[in-house]
Amino acid sequence: MSYPLRFERTLVSKPWAGRRLGELLADELPEGTGETIELADMPDACSVVANGEWRGQTIRQLVGTHRDELLGELAPANDLPDFPLAVKFLDTSEALSVQDHPSDVRENGRLVRRGKSECWIVLDCEPEAVIYQGLKPGVRAEEFAASLTGGHPLELMNARHLSRGDYLYNEAGMVHAIGGGLTLLEIQQNCAVTYRLWDLPRPVMREMHVEAGLAAAKIDLLLPGVRGTSGEDELLQEDGPFGVRSLRIRKAFRQSKDWQGFTLLTCLGGTCEVTARDRDNLQPAVLKAGDTVLYPAGFDEFEFYPQGEAWLIQSWARA
Repeated sequence: MSYPLRFERTLVSKPWAGRRLGELLADELPEGTGETIELADMPDACSVVANGEWRGQTIRQLVGTHRDELLGELAPANDLPDFPLAVKFLDTSEALSVQDHPSDVRENGRLVRRGKSECWIVLDCEPEAVIYQGLKPGVRAEEFAASLTGGHPLELMNARHLSRGDYLYNEAGMVHAIGGGLTLLEIQQNCAVTYRLWDLPRPVMREMHVEAGLAAAKIDLLLPGVRGTSGEDELLQEDGPFGVRSLRIRKAFRQSKDWQGFTLLTCLGGTCEVTARDRDNLQPAVLKAGDTVLYPAGFDEFEFYPQGEAWLIQSWARA
């Protein structure tokens, strides 16, 4: 595949929606938009290519017809028909449900069902904003299960206080709830399964999945650290099913890829021209805040030319 792919944005109405996404994306969004899907390959949200030769095709179609070119070295170990990662923006005015997600299922070393580990980068937050993650020390699984019926699970969970620019990883099986007052970039494994364990009162109550969620919960997972992203070039996620790197770009520089497979670039601030190389094929792309671009696996060198200062996030899948 010979050029970087852009995708049509999907807007998602949410009962907990805030009002900050339009400013971030420099776009007028309908009231109640709490989530924008920048790239995903899910049954109810399969992204459509917005540029070039494959314009109008879905990412699922491209994985089917150009798997080796998209995934590169990852293709032999990935039998699943979907694209491995999803990228979203979230904006919350109140807490989301208490929930968790399933883990990967492997048979004979091969992935047969993808789970959902995820990460968040804080783009904006109110002073007391938190993400609830994991159970407080000493809380037993039975006690937590009882709190779901009693209506007070947040009291038993760790409140992670956050600041702009913070990075937080959430492994599949970690019980969590995103609090209100947050605008986030979310990068996740491409999995549509969420188990809701408990929710705030809503005008329309949503389905709960308590039995499945408790079965998927990994109560003893260690809490990850909260990391800042102020450095020029920081590898934020060293292990797990995907990698994440933060680039605070103030001057032109060149980068050679040290990971396998495709590369996603998401711009979180400023404007930056990126020229990517696949052998003798040079492809420029200008990214502004909110843009996500997918570079197929053959692109292994990148040159960055910021207009002033820009903040980019790179992400990629691991086998």
